[in-house]
This record gives sequence, C-alpha cells and structure tokens, in this order.
Amino acid sequence: MQTYIIPAEEGTAIDRVYSISITIRTFKGRRNVEAHVFRHNPEMAEAANYDWNSLVGPPMDPANPGELEDVKRTLLETFTAEERDAVVAYLSERYGSRLECITACPVELPIPLGVMPLSSITPGKALGFIRFDNVLNYPLPFAVRGFYDLAQHDPLDHQGGEEQE
Repeated sequence: MQTYIIPAEEGTAIDRVYSISITIRTFKGRRNVEAHVFRHNPEMAEAANYDWNSLVGPPMDPANPGELEDVKRTLLETFTAEERDAVVAYLSERYGSRLECITACPVELPIPLGVMPLSSITPGKALGFIRFDNVLNYPLPFAVRGFYDLAQHDPLDHQGGEEQE
C-alpha cells in the first residue's frame, strides 16, 4: 500500500484543510474503488472561528450559486494535519492489506460556492458510504465516513474459474 501526503502551503490561512481519499483493491464486486474520506457530523459551531470572506470563492455556476452553509459544511468535513495523521494511521493499520493507496492533500482555497458536502449525498444503488466509525473498537474521537460511487469503477474479472478477493 502506498501513502501520499501532500502538505499545505506555508501560510495557509487555516489548519482544517486536508482531504483524504483511499483506493480499495476490491469492494462490492468492483476493482480499485476510490472512496473520499470525510469527518461525519462535524460541529457546525466551529464555523464561527473562520473568516468566511477569505475562504469562500465565486460560484462554480453563477446561475446556481449554492448555499454558504454547504461551503461551510464542506470545509468542516476536512481534516487538520493532526486528524489527517490519525486517520491515515488508523486506515493503514486496520485496512492496509485491502488498500492500494491513501492520499491526503489540501483542498483548494477559496472553496467556490456551489460545492456540496459529501454528507449531503443521498445513497443509492451505486452511491454509498463506508461507516468507518461503526466498527468495533473504533479509536478516533471523531466520526469518519467514506463516500464511494461504484459506477465509476470497473467490475472484477472472474476469469478461468478463479475467484478474486
């Protein structure tokens, strides 16, 4: 398993800026499934600590500018460097043999109006969430989920009668 951690630029205005993604070797009949890991149910009170004028950019689509609350929740779903390190360590230890890679990098600031927080996505046939925080002996002090879209990934090949993991 490979781990890639890209640091934030020096002088980044806030500490909560890291996104994490994982690539799962096989998951629900698919190969190399990417899941976007995020803080589930972050404390919205934390939003009062930020200068939103510098953190919110122009809308992606001026005709549908979106809501400021969505940008706030999107940012609050990210991780600080300390949280990032704890999540990466946990995923590496618990799921390392099942993962192809873990990538952590800073989000681009400012965040444009119109983005949707991962937690607002409605699960469906191909879309869903991994509830890392629902497993026995979950060690982190905050809830972590992973969003995946199976439609974006190739199905497993079952050739020659061999079963894939």
